Amino acid sequence: MPLRMVQVVLPSCHRDKVDEVFEGIEPDRRWWVELGDDLQMTSVLVRAEVVEQFADQISERFEDEERFRLVLVPAEATRPQLPEPEEEAKECEEGDDGGSGDGPSDGSTNAITTKPPRTFLLPRVAREELYEDIAVNAKPNLLFVLMTLLATVIAAVGLLRNAPAIIIGAMVIAPLLGPNMALALGTTLGDLKLIRRSLWCNLIGGGLALLLAYVTGLFIEIDPASSPEITARTDAVLSDLALAFASGAAGALAVTTGAPAALVGVMVAVALLPPTAAAGLLFGAGYPSAGVGALSLLFANVASVNLAATAVFLLQGVRPDTWWEDEKTRRATVRAVVIWTVMIAALVCSLVFDWGEGVRSSS
Repeated sequence: MPLRMVQVVLPSCHRDKVDEVFEGIEPDRRWWVELGDDLQMTSVLVRAEVVEQFADQISERFEDEERFRLVLVPAEATRPQLPEPEEEAKECEEGDDGGSGDGPSDGSTNAITTKPPRTFLLPRVAREELYEDIAVNAKPNLLFVLMTLLATVIAAVGLLRNAPAIIIGAMVIAPLLGPNMALALGTTLGDLKLIRRSLWCNLIGGGLALLLAYVTGLFIEIDPASSPEITARTDAVLSDLALAFASGAAGALAVTTGAPAALVGVMVAVALLPPTAAAGLLFGAGYPSAGVGALSLLFANVASVNLAATAVFLLQGVRPDTWWEDEKTRRATVRAVVIWTVMIAALVCSLVFDWGEGVRSSS
């Protein structure tokens, strides 16, 4: 896992309290400097997997203090290297045992620990870092709109020319995976603001792509039977859902473990834009049954991606930072999982028994 520098800014009058809190951190991993304006900054070098618990404990102690600020900064490398997580956890346990007795020792009850949060899969980055990395991709700004439109043009060309390489390029360019990862994270954290923003971003992106492809289909003659790439986006099978589910899980693992490079492969595998473009082209060209089949595949992909990503976030131990939010989130997450599951079940039935026949007959 990568390294992070945790920087805590507080008024200088809290210097003794800060030293007490950071007592359990080795002196060669923490530093403090005067910032002026009666402020000081304490910097602590830690591994990314312990940042969340570390930050939660710091916030719990200082968030009510005036002018408190906590900042996470990536650190490329350090020498000498930090202890391995297993060694660090062992040292932490030994320190806890040593500090226990008939009563609390001076400072021992206030000192923070650097144990990583409990997960069922792999070590992960902090909740705050995860939120910032994902939420930024759920903003329907001008860049999002332009990238969606350009990717739709590329996807339409690839579908019409029956060129898989061009379609893959459109998948990589299309910014549609980010809003769905944000929607899954918002569901996991019970963040209604992020959920609403993600849904709005999905509606804008999908609506623009569908509209542009529809207009294109009005002016271009399309024969679905002669374009296997278009037909493949309408005659869906259960393996398409398995692909979307696996892609959503891979995407969530990539962002929680700090491996964003893997998202490129997820963008290609999840295939949200091609069925959207295919649906628009088919509706515009006068093939409504085939267009509905493509839309059904799109909805099934979205539901599968979100269900899988939410499950991985939960298994990775992503939770709100307070217990009352956790209770509220648990209920919201259960409702969302039920909704996604029902959608997938209904879409599986429609894909297998209804739209598949409609697509084949229309082609």
